[in-house]
Amino acid sequence: MKIETIDVYPLVAKLDRPFGWSQRWTDVRSTNVVKVTADGGIAGWGESSGGLLIRAALEGLAPLLIGENPVHREALWQKLYRSVYQDHGFAGPGMCAISALDMALWDISGKAANVPVHDLLGGRVRDRIPVYATGLYYRDGDYPDAIVAEATGYAEQGFTGMKMKIGGKPIAEDIARVYTVRGAIGPDVRLMVDANEAYSASTAIRVAERLADADLSWFEEPCSSYDDDANLRVRESAPMAISGGEGLQSRYEFANRLARHVFDIVQPDIVNVGGVSEMVKVGHMANAFGVHFNPHFWGSGISLAATLHVCAMLPSNPPSICPEPYVNETVMELDQTPHPIRESLTEPVFDQVESYVAVPTAPGLGIAVDEQVLKRFLTGSPVTVSQR
Repeated sequence: MKIETIDVYPLVAKLDRPFGWSQRWTDVRSTNVVKVTADGGIAGWGESSGGLLIRAALEGLAPLLIGENPVHREALWQKLYRSVYQDHGFAGPGMCAISALDMALWDISGKAANVPVHDLLGGRVRDRIPVYATGLYYRDGDYPDAIVAEATGYAEQGFTGMKMKIGGKPIAEDIARVYTVRGAIGPDVRLMVDANEAYSASTAIRVAERLADADLSWFEEPCSSYDDDANLRVRESAPMAISGGEGLQSRYEFANRLARHVFDIVQPDIVNVGGVSEMVKVGHMANAFGVHFNPHFWGSGISLAATLHVCAMLPSNPPSICPEPYVNETVMELDQTPHPIRESLTEPVFDQVESYVAVPTAPGLGIAVDEQVLKRFLTGSPVTVSQR
């Protein structure tokens, strides 16, 4: 089997209403989707985050896979990584592009073998993954009524946990928002906050102390995920667990942070970390160091399916006859913010039941991509790379 063509689709969807977090506001959702097709017509799908730089990296790396056997996933991952390593392209767009291409290779491999990706990974140890709702971003005029309605709505849908934004308002306002949400959802629903790297160490510690009575399961990205000393200071002082790492890329960026226990919880995103191949490695590394592994997700059903397959086969941390979400069982975020691409691109469109999402069992990633939806959200023209 050999790879014949690779198509790159840059997708953008306009939102009816903008929303924000600590670093910016947005009125669009975007992604870059790749389709890798082998001889015989077997196609695999992958996804990275949006943007022109990632699209350019995908177009630059795709020719390296033409003519290769897609089943040779590890060898091809190393080939792609070596091609960008010396010029430091392994960071940023280069690794994002590798992530998407790697996902597609796993999808093809599973389809060719007629088994789901988790079988190729060694077999699942769970058939559903616990999830929490990610939402509660900033919107104009959302406080208090709209944010309370959103939070209670997640609880009524069956979510046992949810995550909200801080860091984009004055501290006193953010503190009030958190306690308002906690009061609305009651003590039995898990609550987390995410500052998206908004604070210095001293400010993050002060915020954590003021939120001590909110019974938070974790404080996400209090400082830059690359500022190890700042995160260590916060972790040593905060009354709740500290998490981060959604933007970190490859096992190499996680290794020292796991060894030093910079975070209580690491949250790699499969569209950044290096795809299925690399997320599995980071998951096992986290397990070895006793660091919880709760993946980040903010894409479409393609990357969601890929993440579910990885989570399905990772061990509890530590092993227990009573695995419990947030305690020793991986939990995964389920983005609930508006995303027209996510809501229509794949079949299935994943949803939770009692705060769990079922692991796909169909061959490959276990999803079908609606190519009419690709055309609807396509910005510019798709690029096709093939053998000349």
